[in-house]
Amino acid sequence: MESAFTFAKPLFGDVIEITLYDVDAILAELVVADAYVEALRLQKIFNLYDSASELSRLNTTRKLSCSQELLSVLQYAVTLGVLTDGLYDVSLGQLFLARKTGSAEPVLHCSYKDISLMGNTVQLTHADAHIDLGSVAKGYIVDQIVSFLKDRGIKSGLVNGRGDVRLFGSHNHSVAVQHPRNPEQIISSFVIHDKAVATSGDYRQFSGTPATSHLINNKWFASVSVIAPTLQEADAFATVISVLDAKKTEKLLKERPDLEVLTVDKKLRVSTYNLKLP
Repeated sequence: MESAFTFAKPLFGDVIEITLYDVDAILAELVVADAYVEALRLQKIFNLYDSASELSRLNTTRKLSCSQELLSVLQYAVTLGVLTDGLYDVSLGQLFLARKTGSAEPVLHCSYKDISLMGNTVQLTHADAHIDLGSVAKGYIVDQIVSFLKDRGIKSGLVNGRGDVRLFGSHNHSVAVQHPRNPEQIISSFVIHDKAVATSGDYRQFSGTPATSHLINNKWFASVSVIAPTLQEADAFATVISVLDAKKTEKLLKERPDLEVLTVDKKLRVSTYNLKLP
């Protein structure tokens, strides 16, 4: 009898959950085992906390001939830097790390413009530049896992990367958005179908108070949830919208009606864009 099978595997410093629907149990185990090997390969590219990862080697050597995977994500991140006039900036890795660990914050003079992409070679042209792709790499990896599963005949499934979810196929998935100031409460909920959802909040990683969270340049939102066709987009735009004001957010979402958004501002007011709640 075919049913749903969920597998939990160590990844992203936590676990990744892969659920396959309407598939034979033996096939599910075989496919997930292969998908996990691919996930580990991708993590080895982007893991900032692994000194041997490709991203760490780029940050250390300052110039590197990069894999297509790393190039793709870097190009996307730089595009978002342009879109936000530098408010979204993956070159500020040293500041992100200080915010996450409670260390003294460095004064940086670099920007995404100091990430030079020349063919398959990437060069960091400012001494302060230290790339952190935490806001986009996880979504990219999950999307690659979904593509891997689909290529092996899986029709319907869910991949959960630490709360950020990509759903594909015929099933629905209910999403509960945590109250940003009370972890025991849910502030809103909605249902997704054949899409991805990611939430970025000032309550997840911060030093001292949410005002000094890892979301650099976030002045307006306590939480942003984005539903998008891919988790790379949902993950990235949850951060992008966190650093934009309401006017710029409305402009962006008029240009991207395929993005559905739920925001919770600093006064804990819930707003939605392109999204109808139950």
